[in-house]
Amino acid sequence: MGVNLMRLGLEKEAREALETAYNENYRSPATVNTLKLMDTYKDYVTFSTPTTIVRLHKKEADLLRPYVEGELKRAMATYEKKYGVKIKDPVQVEVYPNHPDFEVRTMGMPGLGALGVTFGHVVAMDSPSGRPPGQFHWASTLWHELSHVYVLTATNHRVPRWFTEGMAVHEETAASPDWGDRLDPQVIKAITDKKLLPVADLDRGFVHPSYPAQVIVSYFQAGRICDFINEKWGYSKLLDMMHDYAELKPTPDVVRRRLKLEPEEFDKQFLAWLDKQVRPTVDGYSEWQKTMKTLAAGASQQTPDDVIREGRQAISLYPEFVEGKSAYEVVADAFLKKDDKVNARKQLEQYATVGGRNPATLMKLANLQTEAGLKADAIKTYERLIFIYPLGDEMHRKLGELYLDAAKYDGAVKEFAAAVAAKPTDEAGARFSLAKALFSAQRKDEAKEQLLLSLEIAPSYKPAQKLLLELSR
Repeated sequence: MGVNLMRLGLEKEAREALETAYNENYRSPATVNTLKLMDTYKDYVTFSTPTTIVRLHKKEADLLRPYVEGELKRAMATYEKKYGVKIKDPVQVEVYPNHPDFEVRTMGMPGLGALGVTFGHVVAMDSPSGRPPGQFHWASTLWHELSHVYVLTATNHRVPRWFTEGMAVHEETAASPDWGDRLDPQVIKAITDKKLLPVADLDRGFVHPSYPAQVIVSYFQAGRICDFINEKWGYSKLLDMMHDYAELKPTPDVVRRRLKLEPEEFDKQFLAWLDKQVRPTVDGYSEWQKTMKTLAAGASQQTPDDVIREGRQAISLYPEFVEGKSAYEVVADAFLKKDDKVNARKQLEQYATVGGRNPATLMKLANLQTEAGLKADAIKTYERLIFIYPLGDEMHRKLGELYLDAAKYDGAVKEFAAAVAAKPTDEAGARFSLAKALFSAQRKDEAKEQLLLSLEIAPSYKPAQKLLLELSR
């Protein structure tokens, strides 16, 4: 009762139930773990509006809040329009910097590999700081989970697992083409081994997987099925199917009613559609593996031209692969060894477009774009990076300068405020930069406040003294 009340966002009632259980000597691991988690909530800050509740850890709340709240509101507005659903209760998003805390919040026990989980109108998810930099895309995860909020609400929770996951995966890339998951080696193996499930049986891949990677494979397949339906029949058919599931109609009946096909014929058409997209990569996978092994083993000994040739061959065989040290990055490094910054930049732009998420690599790209005078492109790269790993002050500082240069003063204020919230080594300089942005945005009282804070830290900081004198005049 306590754990499930928590899942409904009813924490006061949840704590009462859990404490009753504990005091009556029912001290299961889930009971004890959940109570310990609730004890840590004193270290969190909650921000509430009539439609949203956001819980963030104190150590990163100032930095993350503008971005989490911004994406939450943007996603809710998008889904309310697309699904034709208005959520009655405030949507609650909890962001955990410690992954085991997220696991306990979800199940009461550790051992969950997921990035986010939805309980009705309550979403719990990892913070960007809860995973190694670049390992996951927090904004894509948030949009995925919020899709569940709307689909669960629209169907009164009467929806097959495959359909709600498929819709959520579809919505990630609908939000931005470089979001969502790519075709990965586990999926390639499943396609090669003909292990994709019929649509009528796809739920089994989530609920009763028969091999270790089947859940991952099922996410991919469900998402591509929704892509296929959207492309061939239109988005309205997905909404029609969603409403049929609300009436507890089984998948075979829904396919027959809405798509006018027998499930077996649907499977045949879907697999043919998918095959056109993935066949070159599937057929070239073994060759790609050999090329990547050669590239990894000999990149330091080979000439840059040899590395570029082999790396481009690897990219042509498997263009979606951007994990680890991808061929895109290896080729870009080879171009830089030749002092060919133009082609290095172009290679990294391809990497970012496909969905590459290594923060250091994206920072390198933004620096190359800035150096080349492509400031609008650099802004887009930094904005992309914030949705992946917004921690640290450097990217916010550099993006703030680019916004200032482009006369986007509100954006500059937001980024320099984030740089201050990141607790930089040079706090005086960060506050001075924020003051400059506030001054440019005609927010002079706030600018003066930041200058005084800067001078408290470094009383002889001349740029701050000069701007303060200008403000005083």
